[in-house]
Amino acid sequence: MKKRLRKKLRLQEFQELGFSVRLKLDMPDTEEAYFSFFDRLIEAVEANSLLISGGLDHFFVEADSRRSATDADREALGVWLRQQPEVKAVTVGPLMDAWHGSFADDIEEPAP
Repeated sequence: MKKRLRKKLRLQEFQELGFSVRLKLDMPDTEEAYFSFFDRLIEAVEANSLLISGGLDHFFVEADSRRSATDADREALGVWLRQQPEVKAVTVGPLMDAWHGSFADDIEEPAP
């Protein structure tokens, strides 16, 4: 496969990595509580030049430019999540292909 096509398809040396996160949350079932937590989560993610996609309790994290997420990104987000009072348990998955992987069942539910 030619280099141009590998770059377009984000394969081999152009592969981009990301990781999954699963949470167990313990917060009041109100719109205000969810928005408050989600706003802080987005601020923490964007402060590390990352993006998230998915739901509030299971989402995928990747870099916001043509680079891969790193183990340092995984650690930083995991530490931040564990410091939040609403987070009862968290599982941060391993780095995986952000474009050609399936993150639906990639990591187990966090233990309570």
